[in-house]
Amino acid sequence: MKKIIKKTTPCFSSLLLTSTLLFSNITFANTAEEWKFVLTPVLWNASVDATLSNGDSGGDLPIDPDYRFFTLENLDDYMSLKFEANHRRYGFLFDSLRARYQDDTSNTIASFTIGSELGFIIAAARYQLFDEHKLDLIAGVQKSFLDIDQTLTIGSMPGSTTKNSYDWTDPLIGLRYQYSISHNWLIWLRGNMGGFNASTQRIIDISTDIQYLINSTISLTMGYRYLKIDFKEDDVLYNVTLDGVYMGLGIHF
Repeated sequence: MKKIIKKTTPCFSSLLLTSTLLFSNITFANTAEEWKFVLTPVLWNASVDATLSNGDSGGDLPIDPDYRFFTLENLDDYMSLKFEANHRRYGFLFDSLRARYQDDTSNTIASFTIGSELGFIIAAARYQLFDEHKLDLIAGVQKSFLDIDQTLTIGSMPGSTTKNSYDWTDPLIGLRYQYSISHNWLIWLRGNMGGFNASTQRIIDISTDIQYLINSTISLTMGYRYLKIDFKEDDVLYNVTLDGVYMGLGIHF
C-alpha cells in the first residue's frame, strides 16, 4: 500500500514570502511617512543697506560693506543653513545666516580695520491648515545679532580695538505656500512678520523660490529674499535691509 504524501512546502513558502514582503512594504511606508528631513546649505547674494546710531556715536553710522557673496568683495566669513523636519501636517523649521565683512585701509604710518558681522537664527514650527492645499501657518522666534569692531594699528605698536555687540530675540508669525508645477518642479512662497515691539519694532521677511527635485535625496533651489529689521532700544537704533537672489542644495533623508 502506497502512502500519498502531499508536498505543501512550496505553497507555504510562497505564502510566507508574500506575507513577509507585504509586511515589509507596509512597515517601510509607515516609516517613510513618519519623518522627513531636509538640510540645505544656502548661498545668498544679498546686498546690505544698514545704519546704526547710538549715544556714543553722536549720529548715524552707515554700514556699507558692499557685500556680494559671488564676488567675495569685503567678505571675510559666511555661513547660511536651512533645516526642516516634517511629519505629515506638522514640522519644524530652522534658518540661519552669519556674514562677516571687513575693510582695511593702510598707509606708511598706520592701518585701520573695520569689521562687521551680522546675522540671525530662526526656529519655528509649522502646521498645514488645509488638507487639499499646502498652506502652512508658521510661528516661532528669531534671534538677530550685530557686531562691529574697529582696530587701529600705528607702526609696529600693538593694535587698539574697540567692539560693540548687539543681539535681541523677537517672536515671528507667517505663512508658507507650496504649489506643484509637476512631479519635479515646485514653487514656494513665504512671508514672515516679527518684532511687534518685543525687542524689534518690525521684521519683514519675504521670499519666493522655485525648487527642482533631482531625485529622492537631492534638490536644487533658486529664489529671491527680502529681509528688513528695524531695531530700537534706548539710544541704539539699527536698521538693516538685505535682499537678493540665492541658491540652495537640498539633501533629503
